[in-house]
Amino acid sequence: MRKLLAHIKSTFINGLLVILPLSITFYVLWLIYKTILRFTGEGSEFGNLIGDFLRLAIGREWFPGIGAILTLLLVFLVGSITRIYLGRKVYSLLDKVIGSTPLVNKMYVTIKQITKAILSSESKTFRDVVMFEYPREGSYVVGFVTNEQIGEIEKIIGEEAVAAFVFSTPNPLTGHTLFLPKKDLTYLDLTVEEGLRLALSMGIVIPGKFLDNNVEPDIDLVKEE
Repeated sequence: MRKLLAHIKSTFINGLLVILPLSITFYVLWLIYKTILRFTGEGSEFGNLIGDFLRLAIGREWFPGIGAILTLLLVFLVGSITRIYLGRKVYSLLDKVIGSTPLVNKMYVTIKQITKAILSSESKTFRDVVMFEYPREGSYVVGFVTNEQIGEIEKIIGEEAVAAFVFSTPNPLTGHTLFLPKKDLTYLDLTVEEGLRLALSMGIVIPGKFLDNNVEPDIDLVKEE
């Protein structure tokens, strides 16, 4: 009976380890899609305009898949607008307003930094993954260098310093910004993606290059006791 229960438990955990990453990823993508579709889909004001155009062009008001196409076009359009001078100015103003709004700003800034770190090839945010002693001597955390040009703050510290961000896990929407002497940092040979996985997994996912056998820990399988 105990072996049967152990088998059921390990099988159930294996199922969770497979389903959770996939479901969370697809849920976030679905949520983005549904949010955009609310303003561009069938029945919306913009959707009605598209429907009128399609009726004149091809004789149909709507067809399956147009919502996904409109979503991609909208994302592309926003990207195009923010590449021109006026678009950059409008975005900069909106960014400052949201970034200074209490409560909302913490979530917005953190998500923005993560997105830029992962998607932008020119991003200087989260460029280096570091380890340093915090919150006490002998206790280490993994952080991300967010700024190496900190001006007057560096003068106050009295030596070369940087700004670093440490995520609070398991809630990745909060964290701490620290200003640290550069000599106290240990720069890790990790990509931003590897550093994020290490920090946000609460240390469960250790990069393969840090292991003796150079093999990524397999969390997809749970051995029965």
